[in-house]
Amino acid sequence: MIEALMSGKLFRDTIIKTSANQNPYCNFILSVHIGEDKPVLVSGIAFNDSAEKIAKLKKGDALSVTGSIKPSQWADKNTGEIKHGLTMTVNDCLSVYDLKKRRNDG
Repeated sequence: MIEALMSGKLFRDTIIKTSANQNPYCNFILSVHIGEDKPVLVSGIAFNDSAEKIAKLKKGDALSVTGSIKPSQWADKNTGEIKHGLTMTVNDCLSVYDLKKRRNDG
């Protein structure tokens, strides 16, 4: 796996879920611009505190995440075409809401 830092915007709203051991987790899709016309969509999963932070965000909100990425592939539901992407397991995250909170605390 590759360790990475990515910044982008949430592609859709997130929902927090609870695992069988009662730990929170959150799946999300991050739209990351890499200088081309179309952004790269990165699917991610976060656990515990990071999951709770990300789950408060909505579609279009800015988010930076660090974690392990790996290549992924899947078949398009409509065409059957093989698509390629990236999947990230989040170690930590930061949003503009975290920055505002820190500034207000100090």
